[in-house]
Amino acid sequence: MSQSPSPGGSHLPRRKTEGPKTINPVGMMRVLLVDNLIAYRQKMKGWIVDIGGRPDDVLEAGTGDEALELMAHNNYSVDVVVCEWDDDSVNGQGLVESLRKNPATTRIGFVAVCGNDPAAIRSARGAGANEVVVKPVNQVDVLKALSEVQKSLKPRTDDTRKRLQAAASVRQQSTKLSSTIATELRNGGKLGKYKREALIADGPFRNRLSWVESGCVFVRETRGDGNEIEYRATPGKFFGEAAFAGEPIVNLHAVAESECIVGWQEKDAVAQTIQRLPILQHYFRTITAERYRNNVVVELPDEGGAGALKGTLESLPFPDLMQMMTVTKKTGVLRVESGGEVAVLHLSAGALRHAEIGPKTGDDVVFKVVTWAGGRFQFTPQLPENSPATIHRDSTALLMEGLRRRDAGE
Repeated sequence: MSQSPSPGGSHLPRRKTEGPKTINPVGMMRVLLVDNLIAYRQKMKGWIVDIGGRPDDVLEAGTGDEALELMAHNNYSVDVVVCEWDDDSVNGQGLVESLRKNPATTRIGFVAVCGNDPAAIRSARGAGANEVVVKPVNQVDVLKALSEVQKSLKPRTDDTRKRLQAAASVRQQSTKLSSTIATELRNGGKLGKYKREALIADGPFRNRLSWVESGCVFVRETRGDGNEIEYRATPGKFFGEAAFAGEPIVNLHAVAESECIVGWQEKDAVAQTIQRLPILQHYFRTITAERYRNNVVVELPDEGGAGALKGTLESLPFPDLMQMMTVTKKTGVLRVESGGEVAVLHLSAGALRHAEIGPKTGDDVVFKVVTWAGGRFQFTPQLPENSPATIHRDSTALLMEGLRRRDAGE
């Protein structure tokens, strides 16, 4: 595996790179805090936001009844409830029992917050709580409980991923990671500058924590359990953190999708930082679990039939794939998955007529897919009835414009 800066890639016009940024965490679960004390809810919300939660993904309710109403209003799009257990006015037991009885909410995790009373702990677990946090609680305890719940959540469906992508496009980005942690990680760290399409890593993984300072990196990691995870690391985001969260990485493939600057720390330095700041390890666990939920690679069903085709963008880059589709006048649906994003393209006699990524459609989708350096594709030679028409220019001209924009860094 290449572990040092590499010139890689073809000669392209140089782009102006941004200076170092404070490391930004990835998104977490959607959490509902239930407690009759507003100050206590705000305190826990601050803890969650500090380690990567988006403020609008942390909901609040004063009682169990309010929590049920709030969840119903949000179509039960909540991943986990953190609830005061000892206060009868909150009625945490009634809340968790209601969640477990309703088919729409049985999947929702439940963390009970109670005193150091064996009877209360047994009561909470017996009623259906996944985790119990004993008072007085602190940030590490809460994050540890959330990460344990998160590991049990099933991978998200394509529909859910599209909904989250649509929501992310209109809401504020995640908050910055604690400046203390960012400073600790950077102390003694190294930086490397890579050209577009340069291999940053490709082979057996060394326990090295990396993050992106500027640009974009496509990452594929094979974990010890055999699962493959594909994701895209943008400025402020980590890759390779799973190894520091108890999830072995067997192989790591990382390639620059633009000119970029990547920082890294060796395993011993990271271990020392975690020893000083234990919350960091639990933070990595939330990232690792979220990657699995959003980006685990699931083999697409083999549609078979004459003209069916599938492969990887590493072996057949998207521009070459589209050129082949155009020359052979293919008609059907091309599905491209890369770093947790899914693009669906419709072709008729080799001409593009529709392209979509979540709620986005048209030419801009093609321009985006042109920049993808890694991922998987599958072509099915069957076009659905009433296929929409969101692309109205010549396919070759569209690809040429996409390549021009990519090389110009637009």
